[in-house]
Amino acid sequence: MRIRTSKVVSLGLLGALVIHLMTGVAYGQRKKPANEALKAVKPGYFLFPIRPGAANSLSGALGDLRGNHFHAGLDIRTQQREGLPVHAAAEGYVSRIAVFTGGYGNVVFLKHPNGLTTVYGHLKQLNEPLATYLLQEQYRQQTCEIDLRPEPNRFIVKRGDVVAFSGNTGGSGGPHLHFEIRDEKDNLLNPLLFGFSEIEDSTPPYFERIALRTLTPGSRVNGQSGRQTLTPVKRPDGSYVLTQPVSASGLIGLEILGYDRTDGTPYRNGLACIEVQLDDQEVFSYHMDAFPHEESRLINLHMDYATEQLTGQRFHRCYLVDGNKLPLYHHNGRMGRLPLFDGRPHRVTVTLYDSFQNSTQLRFTLQPELGMPPLSQPLTRTTSTAPRLLSSADENTLLIRAQNLPGTETPNALLYSSGSAEEISVSYVRGGEAAYVIDLNRHLPDSVVVGMTTLPLNYKKRILPGKQANYMDPRLTIEVGPESLYDTLHLAVDYLGNQLTINQVTIPINDYIGVNFAPSEPVENPSRTQIYLVSGGRRKYIGGYWKGDRFLFRTRELGTFQLLTDVKPPVARWVRKDSQALVANISDDLSGIESFRMLAGGEWILMQYDYKRALIWSDRLDRTKPFEGEIVLEVKDRAGNVTVLTASLPVSTARADSTGGK
Repeated sequence: MRIRTSKVVSLGLLGALVIHLMTGVAYGQRKKPANEALKAVKPGYFLFPIRPGAANSLSGALGDLRGNHFHAGLDIRTQQREGLPVHAAAEGYVSRIAVFTGGYGNVVFLKHPNGLTTVYGHLKQLNEPLATYLLQEQYRQQTCEIDLRPEPNRFIVKRGDVVAFSGNTGGSGGPHLHFEIRDEKDNLLNPLLFGFSEIEDSTPPYFERIALRTLTPGSRVNGQSGRQTLTPVKRPDGSYVLTQPVSASGLIGLEILGYDRTDGTPYRNGLACIEVQLDDQEVFSYHMDAFPHEESRLINLHMDYATEQLTGQRFHRCYLVDGNKLPLYHHNGRMGRLPLFDGRPHRVTVTLYDSFQNSTQLRFTLQPELGMPPLSQPLTRTTSTAPRLLSSADENTLLIRAQNLPGTETPNALLYSSGSAEEISVSYVRGGEAAYVIDLNRHLPDSVVVGMTTLPLNYKKRILPGKQANYMDPRLTIEVGPESLYDTLHLAVDYLGNQLTINQVTIPINDYIGVNFAPSEPVENPSRTQIYLVSGGRRKYIGGYWKGDRFLFRTRELGTFQLLTDVKPPVARWVRKDSQALVANISDDLSGIESFRMLAGGEWILMQYDYKRALIWSDRLDRTKPFEGEIVLEVKDRAGNVTVLTASLPVSTARADSTGGK
């Protein structure tokens, strides 16, 4: 492979970063050594892949919190356009070429002599000879999506070679280049620690909110169980404080909603480091300089998954929950949890760092709880005899809130389990409602009664992680594998008609669980009926299949599932159909597009696909050959509905003559 090289970039940024890397000190009071690959690479080894030597900017960085994964590299801005040359960061060979409908889109992997790999994603097109190789393989396998592993050294690249051109393919939200550096163990490394002078950053990170969460049934924040958010206030010197008093007792978890920005961009990037001190002693630190690619889904334990599902906000947990085995932390013996047991005030200091050593600090004091009696506030009384009960569960704690309690006395709650009842006294009264805090390690109730109101809870079984376990009743079987759970699952199940609820969408799970469900309502068209996860008006296709009168499916999410029937075929319409190009819009309003196939004159035609625009377009193997004869486009959705578009294009005069005018 012979491709024009570009000018070698200068290295103005390494300075202090190189010292940090070589000494194993990257941020603040960091105590762990940096990734070995970070220490071994010589300064200037990698070339910046977009406009090397010129000022660049980012829209994303390593470790940004994304849905179900950490962002794996840099998102390099490309002047809001496609087609910029993408340069090989170092010499090596092409080890992988892939085309994905989502995710990376069109992507190239380069393997380098030092064992590291660089990745270039969302490409518009590849440079030659990679482009021809990819196209030939797509036609040979008759597929758009493809994952190729050329033999080593088939495609050799030099540092600075143009291997591709930037684009907006796959899951990209706008034109940019996604760029990664990986080591031999597939750990993702922070490219900013390799010293690219093209990126400058003197802007410190910033706080948006913090949250304090009670981690045991006996813990309290401002006299309550659960999670409370607070908004830090920025002072003129750039530091942050809390202006409202906060009290806390027991074991408390601190969470941070904060971001970084590189100079000259409006985009919010992730944090490179978080350090938490309690009374001037470090109790937790998080360092995003490298992480294992295969463990990226553990982000659902690093961030507050429940808050992300309910609000879209992604808070960093500054404490470890069960199941989090990411090698990103240092912590005290309590896994970063704040132990507030002595009835004294405690100073908390939180420091945020970016990859350029810019930092921001928040300081506040947690006052002790004053030991107020549970009924320290009056209830909001009504003449109604039917209070309203609400429940929420967080790990091992169940919180029942009773509103509109009648009378002058706060009743105890009755927990029912398998027909037997246990009385629970009120834990506290706040905001005009009574709260009952229940330890799910001790109680697993199927319902709770307060006054004359019953609230079904539907807890069935306590399932431990790391073990195979099943739950069975006449209409339902749930199979949980040893790798399915991060933490103990207090299994709650409810079903009605064709709808099934398994716990709630706010609980993350690691691997799939199997479900065998017998709906109680008849299904008119079983062959077009499948399971969807429904939440907040959204419907997500899960799939599955029928086995007799029972429906079987696998899921990696919990929540409410519903059998829905899709008999409406996909929508397909021509945008262009002539001898030079075939273009169509395709979409489906429920189950989604499963496949599409284009034939021209009986020959298979590669159709590229951009799901964001619902657009497919032809890519010919022989670009001198026109499209002619009968054109057939078949589009199929995941419920099995099919739409077929046909057209007839004139046959060229040369071909008609060669076939005797037939």
